[in-house]
Amino acid sequence: MTLRNSCPASGAFTSPLGFGNSRSEKVACGETTLWFEGFVRGRSAQTLADEVAKLSLSDIAAWLDGLDGFFRMVVLGPAIRFAACDPVRSYPLVFGKDHDGHLIVSASGPTLEGALALGPHDLDLDAVLPLTLSGFTIGAQTIYAGISQIGPGQYLWLGEGGPLVRTYHLWDPWHPAEAADTESLAALHEKLIDDLIRDADGRQILVPLSAGLDSRFIASGLKEAGYDNVRTLAYGIPGNREAETSREIARRLGYEWHFLPYTNRALAKMFKSADYAAFKRHSDSLTGIHFPQEYHAISQLLEAGAIDGDTLVVNGQSGDFITGNHIQPGLLDPPSDPDLRQREIIQALIGKHFRQWGALRTADRLDRIAEKLAAEIAQADLQDVGVVGAHGVYEWMEFRDRQSKYVINGQRLYEHFGLAWRLPLWDRACLDWWARAPRPVKAGQRLYRETLAQTNWAGVWQDIPVNPTRIRPNWLRPIRFAAKMAHAPLGQKAWHRFEKRYFDYWMEATCAFAAWPYSQVVGDRREAYSAIAWHIEAYLKDKGAAWDGRLLGGEAR
Repeated sequence: MTLRNSCPASGAFTSPLGFGNSRSEKVACGETTLWFEGFVRGRSAQTLADEVAKLSLSDIAAWLDGLDGFFRMVVLGPAIRFAACDPVRSYPLVFGKDHDGHLIVSASGPTLEGALALGPHDLDLDAVLPLTLSGFTIGAQTIYAGISQIGPGQYLWLGEGGPLVRTYHLWDPWHPAEAADTESLAALHEKLIDDLIRDADGRQILVPLSAGLDSRFIASGLKEAGYDNVRTLAYGIPGNREAETSREIARRLGYEWHFLPYTNRALAKMFKSADYAAFKRHSDSLTGIHFPQEYHAISQLLEAGAIDGDTLVVNGQSGDFITGNHIQPGLLDPPSDPDLRQREIIQALIGKHFRQWGALRTADRLDRIAEKLAAEIAQADLQDVGVVGAHGVYEWMEFRDRQSKYVINGQRLYEHFGLAWRLPLWDRACLDWWARAPRPVKAGQRLYRETLAQTNWAGVWQDIPVNPTRIRPNWLRPIRFAAKMAHAPLGQKAWHRFEKRYFDYWMEATCAFAAWPYSQVVGDRREAYSAIAWHIEAYLKDKGAAWDGRLLGGEAR
């Protein structure tokens, strides 16, 4: 398939903006200059600059496709000029043109905002619309008119015909293989851990360890391979299920375990701090909200001296997605009619990801979002990939938008604190393996779960539960039980509405509502699905827009 090219800018490249942090590099080879951030296995930034200086225009895509790592880069040379993100867009790049028609590429959304003097009246309210309900934009759009992003596996090339966005690597999970087995997946798992250990090169590894599958996979794999310089981290309200299970896993592995307690009072103070504002700014690629949950824990660990600046942070993002757990039920047995099948895909996306404010889920707004999603599918020539690949179209759409713009973008947190990171479950080998996995083995993560149980690394997969139910804080349990009994005659829907409105504030393990007082949240009538809704409103307010996508003090354009 071929992705169509689009770019709002014209003119010549200028030097890129926002590459000024301590982990970015600027290197030269002759007249060619490379701005680089991230890492590529087996290559230094200087090696990359030497290689790129010898490339012809026709070589760019194949050269980029051969790089194994997480990165962004901008290349300016006499004969070749391009900017690129890795296959999962772990390091964002945004671009637009200045008043003189010069194309500006930036590693920082706020830096580009400042350079182009962007303000509320530059907002693209058509792009803002889906963000009000999901926390992220759709496709290449940013929140500003005329500003675009370079997506996963894409590069921006500037030639005589003007700038074009091209794709060098496409994650295409709509072409599954006929079979996949535990032996093959177990071999992949060993490779991921071996590559991680080589990357760590003896450094201390910090694993944020939860009650789920993915971080347990990382920690147990390191133990199985004999890597002992590992510490684990849990956080949240005391006694939460993630922390209690995490502690038992760490004890079994023999790894040091740190628990950082969260309280609404402490998190309310954190949300108002100048450093937290700086973190949000660093996370902003103009395509969605930041990923907040580990900030307090990492900052406290560093302050206590439990980790240092040489620590490598390795989390389990996002094995839950890549191994098939997000495939919606209707796509496990999709309709045979192509139109009905596409409608099922779009409705699955809307139902799962565009629901943060219930009051905004009007027929008109949802129809407009459906049209945007359909246009993206059409632009990628994915209107009919067949029954066997319908789930893959859904996965690709989520991967390109929510996963890359929100989940993977959570790595900005570690950079803010000067820490290096790795994402084994987004490694190229893992990405490509799961693209070919058949739908039956991905449904409910069947093959992933079977393989983890059979290999049973370090003995933590047979008798330690995954995501056990646990109601915390303790003081809320009798109150919640009494309220649940009182709602029994009204049915489950009524109870869940009541629970979400009155209890989620206190039960949220990471205290994500704490930036707002309980009275404000419980008194609100806009039907917030989660704390994310409130963070969306705050993000839009910072940009000069209201929670519903209107300009503050004005009407939507």
